[in-house]
Amino acid sequence: MSILTSLGIVVCAVLIVALMQLIPSIFLLFSHYTSGKYSKNKASDLVLFFTLGVESMTVLMIAVIYFVLNALFSHLSINNNIWAWVWSGILIALAILYFVFYFGKSDGTRLFISRKCAKNFQHKITTVKKRSDAFVLGLVSVIPETVFTLPVYVVLILKIMLVGENPFARAGLIILAVLIVLLPLAVIRVVLDSGRNLADVQKYRVKNKTFLKFVVGILYIILAILIIMETA
Repeated sequence: MSILTSLGIVVCAVLIVALMQLIPSIFLLFSHYTSGKYSKNKASDLVLFFTLGVESMTVLMIAVIYFVLNALFSHLSINNNIWAWVWSGILIALAILYFVFYFGKSDGTRLFISRKCAKNFQHKITTVKKRSDAFVLGLVSVIPETVFTLPVYVVLILKIMLVGENPFARAGLIILAVLIVLLPLAVIRVVLDSGRNLADVQKYRVKNKTFLKFVVGILYIILAILIIMETA
């Protein structure tokens, strides 16, 4: 039961992060813009460096969380039961926040970020000319969603830290988690390369917005329950 619970925690945590919509939204607009402005080779190059930016920021966040948690658990005595209830409460609160505030009230795919922030991203997309610009855009696109993803990353890293002392096993799980998080970007790129356009993808996203809202909200709650079950 403990192994299944731990596996469930990892799966839920990774799915929550992978189903977030801000980075895919920026990536979709960026891919559409570069495809229309630049040659196929340059557009693909810029898209690659955007993805590398997202990947680098994700790895950096995971590394910082890992070293902070490792230091805390090495020097402090932390009650697992108290931690479980506190973190479960945070996750349930996030489930409510996600369900109520993550998507805007319009019929489209407007998200929780302010209109000023959205316009800034749109402006940055249109000013990208070099690999470094695309890389920085990828880095920055991760930041706004950390309010929803940071606690989930903490849970994920705590589970990975419990996989014995083998650094290769831990590194392998972290790499796998990062690849799964990047999977939506790969899917969008494949869809666009297959002949679909921005409008097609947007229609699909609008159609499935309510479903996604329920799925991610439920995943937060399931993750909270699994954490409590593991310490029961």
